[in-house]
Formats: sequence, C-alpha cells, structure tokens
Amino acid sequence: MNCNIFFSPSGVALSVPSNATIMDAERIAELGFEYPCGGNGTCNKCMVEVTINGITKKVKSCTTRVEDGMIIKLCDNDDCDNKVMTSGKCDSLHVSPIIDTSICSQPLGVAFDIGTTTIAAYLMNLKTGELIDTLGELNQQVKFGGDVISRCIFSLKNGVETISSCVNSQADEMINKLLVKNSLSKDDVLLISVVGNTCMHHIFAGINPTTLVEIPYMPKVFDAFEKPAKDFFKNVNKDAKTIFIPVIAGFVGADTVAAMQATGFDKKEKTTLLLDIGTNGEMVLGNKDRRVACSTASGPAFEGAKIVCGMRGSTGAIDHVDFKDGNLLISTIDNAKAKGICGSGLIDIISVLLNEGVIMRSGRFDRKYDGPLKERITEIDGAKCIKLTDDVFITQKDIREVQLAKGAIAAGIEIMAENLKITYDEINEVLIAGAFGNYMKPESMCCIKLLPPELLSKIVPVGNAAGEGSKMCLLSKEEYENACIIAKKTEFIELASHDKFQELFIAQLDF
Repeated sequence: MNCNIFFSPSGVALSVPSNATIMDAERIAELGFEYPCGGNGTCNKCMVEVTINGITKKVKSCTTRVEDGMIIKLCDNDDCDNKVMTSGKCDSLHVSPIIDTSICSQPLGVAFDIGTTTIAAYLMNLKTGELIDTLGELNQQVKFGGDVISRCIFSLKNGVETISSCVNSQADEMINKLLVKNSLSKDDVLLISVVGNTCMHHIFAGINPTTLVEIPYMPKVFDAFEKPAKDFFKNVNKDAKTIFIPVIAGFVGADTVAAMQATGFDKKEKTTLLLDIGTNGEMVLGNKDRRVACSTASGPAFEGAKIVCGMRGSTGAIDHVDFKDGNLLISTIDNAKAKGICGSGLIDIISVLLNEGVIMRSGRFDRKYDGPLKERITEIDGAKCIKLTDDVFITQKDIREVQLAKGAIAAGIEIMAENLKITYDEINEVLIAGAFGNYMKPESMCCIKLLPPELLSKIVPVGNAAGEGSKMCLLSKEEYENACIIAKKTEFIELASHDKFQELFIAQLDF
C-alpha cells in the first residue's frame, strides 16, 4: 500500500510505500535534504513541519513514517549559500600532463577535491596550465550522512552504487556548468584528477568503503590508478582518462597526499606540521627525511552536526565573535541575520568565555562568575547556556563536544611529536589547510589548546591545499608520480590502537 504525500514549498507530490519514513521520501524525490547523523535520529537537524488532518507539528524526517495526505514543509535549504574554499597557494610548475594533448587545439582538464562536506572543481588548460574557472558545491552525499562513518555504513547496508552514482552525477554536472559558463566543448576535456579522503576516494571510484569501518580499518586500494573517464562522466571526451591520487591509510587519504604535494612538504628541511581540520581531521608532522601522519574524527562538532545551534559555513552563520569594551561583537557570513553558529564562530566564543572567566579550563560554567556576560547566561530546556542572539546560543553540551574534538586533535599532535622525538619548540611552521582552519583565528585555536599555544606565531594558512595538489597532478606527470612517492614514504600512526592515545586524549580535554 502506498501513501500520497506533498512537499512544500518545492511543490513535489509523490506516492511512496506506507512503511517509508519522510527521509526515505525525500531521497526518492531527490530533494537533497541533509542528515548529518546518517538518519539515526540523534542530531535533530532534519526537523520538518508536517500537516495531517488539519493538525501541524514538527517532527524528525528520519524517524517519522509517512501518512496518506501528509503535507511536509521543508526548512530553508542553504546549499547554494555554502562557502566552499577553492583558493590555495602553490608554486608554478612545468605543464606536462600524462596524456597526449595534441589531439585538441584547446585541451582541457578538471581537477576535483571531493570533500566529505564540499566538492571543489577546477577547469584547467592542459597546454598553458591556466586556471580557467572554479566551482564549489555542497557534496550532495550529505543526505546519506554528514560524516564518513555514516556513509560507510550506508554503503555496507545498501551497496556502494547509490551513493557512488550520487557524487559521480554531481561532479559530471559541475563539469557541464563550467563548460557552459565558459562556452567550451566537452570533447576537449581529456583528463580528470580526483583527490579526497579515503572514504570519498573509494566511493567516487565505485569501491565499497566498508573495510574502513571493519578492523583493521584498511583501504581496499592504496596506490594511484587510472580509469576511463566515461566510467564516471558524460561531459568529457570519449577517450578521456581519470586519475586517482594514492591514499596513505583508512583515514588519511589522497587529499592529505595532495596537500603535502602542494605545500612542498617532501622538500622541507625543517620540521613542519600540516593540519587539515575538516569533517575529518588529518595531520602530518615531519620533513623531507621523515614524516608521520594520523587522523581524528574531529568534524561533527566543527561542522555543526552535534551542536544545538550549529550549522555549516553558509549565509547567516556566526563566523566570528569578539569581546571588547564590555561588548560581545558578533559577525555573520554575508552580514545576514544570525541563524546559527559555524565552526570558526564556535571556537571564537569559547575562547571569549575562557578569557572572560565565564567557563573554567575544565569546560564547566563558573557558578561564581559575575562579570558583564552574566546577563547572557540562562537555561533552555533545562540546559545551561549562553545566548549570542535571541535565537542562537551554545550549551554546556556544545562546549563538551568541542572539548572532545580538540582533545583528539591535540592528542594526535602530541603522539606524532613523541614518535619523532621532538618538542613543540622544534616545529618550524604550522600549515593550516582547508576552509575551516583558514577561517579560524589562530589566537582562538591556541586559546582553547586545539593547537599548542607555543605554535601561535608559526601558523600559516595555505587555503585549499588538497585542491591545489589535485591541479598539480592534473597538469604534470612528474607531480603525479611524485605524489605516489610522497604517499609511500609517509608513515601512518593508528591513534585508535595507540597505547597512549586514551591517556593523552583525556589529558587534553581541558582548555
């Protein structure tokens, strides 16, 4: 038996099985709704208004079954407003791609950085190395879960084809948009390069990533490989190739390899720390002679999934907070009305609360606090919180989530330093890659001890280094081959099984 339902304001009407959830119906209708927790009913980010028999109420899409005649009002979807970082910094290079470009008078290539949250695409001239255009979008796989574990589990239960087709189709349409915008032909697109964390890399290639959630959490494929581009794309030359950059481990992927490539990590004489804090936190420490890498599941808090008023970095997100002359200064993306708080704003406000004594180093609110921010401290639904605006606030639980995320990253850095037998003073430079890290204030990062405070003066933002590395491998056979060497010569530390991780993680929870 089927139920007839209607989605507002999209105007989509459809008939779905009576045992389907609203989430199932949204996926059938391809409405692109987000499910950061993978549909487990824990994040409360999929709330919708439903009207049935004249009665309207708010419910969770992922746990509510459809009923015949149900009208479902979706919340505003800000996908088009998400800020995707496509800028980066890399040196110029000799253009010599792995393919013969003489078959076209204007040969084209597209470099992709497939992130868990966003996708960045770069349209390149394969003869001159010119960057023609860029495009960034929210990864439509968010409807299958906001983190890599959720997507691995979806693949385990449903096979990889559905989620793989989703990202392939989106990337193909991004190529089409770039070509149409620049009045170029798909027949001139001869080469595609793909980087991403190991889960995104596997899913894009149609490789089931389920081994990443099974001991010993290993990739199915480590090495670089090539495939006909027509296996994934329609808007390319029929003889085009797709190259996949190698991965290092289950949760240190091709994006980290590409970031090392872009920053010349393998040529650095002095000890350097490379940190990419996205949905998954990936880190590398070392130099040209020896380097170690690890990863932590840091993203859900910083991406807003486990924060009550958390949201991605899109219009209306509080992105920075400061406290001056007794006033709390708040800025939002696009100067819009505050709708929520994104990662950089979250780090800032916790830094302010620490500096002003509102919360203690343990993360708890100080009951004795009697300063200028006291009037903002209140309780909502029995939870102690501090209001940033009338509608946006952070709770004690939110602060705990940040502690868990920053504790894992700080413990990872400490373990890598111990492995190399170095002190923090011996780290010459800290390269911060990715959108979240580049929008964060270094002072706030060090205040909450996400990074050791002694590294504050050494922090250098490097933009979307993974995207830059993807471009380099697209344009140069030598750079592509060097990426393979970088991957093989980078040691991996598995934090989950490290005998000191739990101890150091707990020690790093305090601010």
